[in-house]
Amino acid sequence: MKRASVLVAALVLAACSPQVYPLHLEVRQPSSSGLDLNRKTMSIVYMDGTNHLDSLFDRSTASAMARYLEEDYFESEEVVDIYHIPSADSVTVEQMRSLVMDTEKDVVFLLSTRLGEFAPEDNQPVSGARSIDSSYVCPVAIPVSTRLMIYDSMGEDKVARYSGSAVLHPMIYNNGVTTADGLKTLAQLQLDGQAAEVARRISSRFVSGWKTESFSFYYFDDMRVDEWLEGLQYVYDGKFAKAIDVWTPFVTKGYTVKRACAAYNIAMAFYLLEDYEMSERWLTVAEKMESLSLAPGLRKRLGAHLEKTQ
Repeated sequence: MKRASVLVAALVLAACSPQVYPLHLEVRQPSSSGLDLNRKTMSIVYMDGTNHLDSLFDRSTASAMARYLEEDYFESEEVVDIYHIPSADSVTVEQMRSLVMDTEKDVVFLLSTRLGEFAPEDNQPVSGARSIDSSYVCPVAIPVSTRLMIYDSMGEDKVARYSGSAVLHPMIYNNGVTTADGLKTLAQLQLDGQAAEVARRISSRFVSGWKTESFSFYYFDDMRVDEWLEGLQYVYDGKFAKAIDVWTPFVTKGYTVKRACAAYNIAMAFYLLEDYEMSERWLTVAEKMESLSLAPGLRKRLGAHLEKTQ
């Protein structure tokens, strides 16, 4: 979950009946590929190319792709491992299953890229160049083709396959008399940056989509109002675990409605933490205590998530 994206309405305190606190959050959705990668461990395996340059480009692309996935799914923690295997023309489901077992990850991305012939284009003078070595600039066309195979051990027993091609155009600054071979050599020095661009294009298909949804919590205007509001402030700040710590004592204090509302709030906080099992347990606790108007909505949301895991 992301932090609150819209400032919630001001709280209106009233009597000792439960009041409702609305909150708007951006909720993670499956990627545009249709694959739901949330809460799954991942690894990227690249195939060694037929030559040294291809292998370097494959490794750089895999590394950049790992960073994009880590930024989206793991708050930039470096947890997507990278491996390499010999090149192969075809890959079977059995081979992908083996990679899952070898890497001990839920999802394996198998990447193969191939660079075409480097082709310098028109070398143009640079107006106002500060150095003779950068007085000209030449785009070098580099065709690149990609194959990507994905196996999700927690999904269907099949390999998802993607392929594509593009022409990269690194801009090579030079002195105007550099040979075509020299321009190609200079272009090779920019391959890391070009690999990052290829990785960005590939990863855009697999990063999360986001959708704004509304959620609600209970609070009370009573002698413990500051503590109820402290929990709501933690929710607003995206610190859902701390909100749970604040509300947990209320489950055993006060009259039944208040205890039920605390249990419901905890259930909703676990939902926002994407711990749907714990959310369901706490919602059941709340429902056994009291009939709450907000409970059916959370029950419906939980049903949709729990159905995916069965």
